[in-house]
Amino acid sequence: MSYLNREERRESVLDAAMRVALNEGFSAMTVRRIASVAGIAAGQVHHHFASSMALKVETFLRLSRESLDLNNAPPMQSWREKLYWTLGFNNPDIEQYLRLFNEAEALSRREPEMKQAWIISMEMWHKATTQIISGGVKAQEFTISDSAENIAWRIIAFVNGLDGIAKLGLTGLDEAAFRRHIDIIINNELIVSPSE
Repeated sequence: MSYLNREERRESVLDAAMRVALNEGFSAMTVRRIASVAGIAAGQVHHHFASSMALKVETFLRLSRESLDLNNAPPMQSWREKLYWTLGFNNPDIEQYLRLFNEAEALSRREPEMKQAWIISMEMWHKATTQIISGGVKAQEFTISDSAENIAWRIIAFVNGLDGIAKLGLTGLDEAAFRRHIDIIINNELIVSPSE
């Protein structure tokens, strides 16, 4: 292995942590496991991160950014498609991210550092959703009767609430029904222009 400077070593630890988190979850993110995946001594992990929670927080925020980055998405023609992707539809990797986000939400209830990271993650999601709504308005694909910021919060709250209900396994809320309900909220909030 070639010589890596401090920042490159830190990045290799974060990359390993991201792989472990996505594939195995936060509970598997032990210093020993991450060091093994990164191909370094466990002491190197401690050298770059003050605690395992600090590493989990940074990993979670990095993965949150990655999950919202439209550059990671397939080419999309409409702002509606971009909105769906940001909400988790038509994204083949979303299940890994959702599992991790659910773990982070549970951790945030008892770990103040993760609670702060969860808040930042929600703010990132809100910003990305707001930008997509604003882009759709500018492109005259959407017409809105409230601010893009307010609409983004309502859509995010609806998706989170519906996801929470879906986790209960109630009959009548399969993937198709979930999508129908999301379509209704989007159609109500983002009045589709006649040109579409």
